[in-house]
Amino acid sequence: MTTGMPIQEAVRNQSERDQAAEQAITSAPLALVLRLSNVVMGLAALAAIAMAYGVQEYTLAFLVTGASFAVLGVLGFVSSGLSRRRLTESQARFQARLFIRNLELQDMAMRDDLTQLFNRRYFYDRLQRELDQSRHLQRPLAVAILDVDGLKTINDSYGHQAGDLVLAAVGRLLVEHTRACDVPARIGGDEFAVIMPETDKTGAFAVARRMEDAVNNTTIVEVNGAHLRLNISMGISGFPWGGDDVDAMVQWADTHMYAAKTTHRGNGGARQCCLPRG
Repeated sequence: MTTGMPIQEAVRNQSERDQAAEQAITSAPLALVLRLSNVVMGLAALAAIAMAYGVQEYTLAFLVTGASFAVLGVLGFVSSGLSRRRLTESQARFQARLFIRNLELQDMAMRDDLTQLFNRRYFYDRLQRELDQSRHLQRPLAVAILDVDGLKTINDSYGHQAGDLVLAAVGRLLVEHTRACDVPARIGGDEFAVIMPETDKTGAFAVARRMEDAVNNTTIVEVNGAHLRLNISMGISGFPWGGDDVDAMVQWADTHMYAAKTTHRGNGGARQCCLPRG
C-alpha cells in the first residue's frame, strides 16, 4: 500500500510540472509582441531616414508615429486576450488532470496491492452503505466470506511467491465469476469476501456455488512443474435472514465458512494440496 508521503510528493511533482507548462504557454504571446515591436521600431528608423532627406518630414513622422502606437496597442490587446484565454484553457486542463489523478489515488487507497480487489477497509465501508440502503428500501442483501484451503501447504512446499500467485489467481476468478453489481474484496491473508446487493438467500447460494466451482475446478497456477489446485471454504449470510447489522452478518458468514472448512478437513482435505503434473 502506498503511504501518505509518496502520494503527496507525486501530486506536488505533477503540480510543478503543470505550472512550468503553463508559464511556457502564457509567455508565447509576449515573445510575439517583442518581435513585432522590433518591426515597428524599424519603421520609425525608416521615417527618420526619410526626414533626413526632406521627404514631407512632418506628415511622414506623424503617420509613422501614429501607426506605431496603433500597432503596439492592437498587439497588446491581442496578446492580453491570448494570454487570458490560454491561461484559462491551461488551468482547465490542469484541474482536469488533477481531478483524474485524485481519483487514481483514491482508487489505489481502496485496493489490495496483490489481487487488485477492494481491501478490508473498503469492504466494511461499502457493506455498511449497502446495508443502510437495503434497510431503507426493504431489499435483500447478501455477503459471502471465503477462505482458501491449503495455502499454508503451498507456502511451505513452494515458497510464499507461489502462494502470492495463488491468491492473485483466486482474485481474478472471483472477478470473472461474480456479477457486475457484486463487490469482491480481499479482507485478510487468505480470506476473501463478496458483497451481493439486492440478492436473496437463493440467489446468494447460486452465486456462491458458481464461485466455488470456478476455483475448485480450475488449475490455479503452475509452479516448478506442478499444477496447484485447492479448495475454498465459503459461508453465506444476508439481510434480513442472516443478521441486521454488519458485525452480525459477517459473524454469521464466518461461522458457516469455518464449518465448511472443518468438513473439508474431515473428508481428508481433498484437493487442498499440490497435485503433480500428469
